[in-house]
Amino acid sequence: MKKTAIAVLLCVVAAPAVASDMYVGVRVGQANTSLDNITLDSSNPTGWGAFIGHDFNPNFAVEAEYLNLGEIKSGSNSVKSTGFSVTGIGSIPFNEQFSLFGKLGYAVITGKPGGSFTGSDANNRAVTYGFGGQFNITPAVGVRLGWDKYKFNDNTNPGFNGYGTNGNATLISIGGLFKF
Repeated sequence: MKKTAIAVLLCVVAAPAVASDMYVGVRVGQANTSLDNITLDSSNPTGWGAFIGHDFNPNFAVEAEYLNLGEIKSGSNSVKSTGFSVTGIGSIPFNEQFSLFGKLGYAVITGKPGGSFTGSDANNRAVTYGFGGQFNITPAVGVRLGWDKYKFNDNTNPGFNGYGTNGNATLISIGGLFKF
């Protein structure tokens, strides 16, 4: 009983300290996807993401994000791209309001074929990297402008139309984050 009470007390005392370094956010912007072996008519859909992060110190954080990179089209065919990423964020704060950041991580991007594209969903492993700036309006609310690239190479998964699903996706976005 004493061990349980001590564990509960430690959780209550430690939770605010851990939570104070957490943040959530959303972003929206212009996505551009290119796929090898497929000519695209339209590859500039609206993309967005929702993320959660943890600041370990003013210079390093880790984020997990759900991504929607929109829909790309080739004639009457289409592919919807969604994914999940985990990235490390390195920041250079210039003052309490403004900082620059760089990102490096791993993503899984899923392409769902539509129209006459055939085959199963293509799950592509991707290296992701990016950079941007953050302006803190208050200590708890910030605005970000960023550029992210997702480079996927997956010759082992033929995806739609039997092609390997190598390609690139970029997302230029603006978003907000909320610290708690």
